[in-house]
Amino acid sequence: MLVFTSNMTETDIINEIIGLAKAKGINQGELARRVGIRQETLSRARKHSTLRFSTVQEMAAIVGLTIKLVEDNSTQSG
Repeated sequence: MLVFTSNMTETDIINEIIGLAKAKGINQGELARRVGIRQETLSRARKHSTLRFSTVQEMAAIVGLTIKLVEDNSTQSG
């Protein structure tokens, strides 16, 4: 399980997904093809993402991850 913290950017998340895909034998071109985008688009997203959230979710699913939002209890005042 990967935990993404609130201080991570979308590009951080994309890079984590790409790294996990590579570890599973899925190169960046194949990952891009599976989600229906060009490899160049994914390459640019590694530095400045303009991908739809649904595309990031699809990429995560390909490598066996589910993205979900959970309450951050550290921001609650009490």
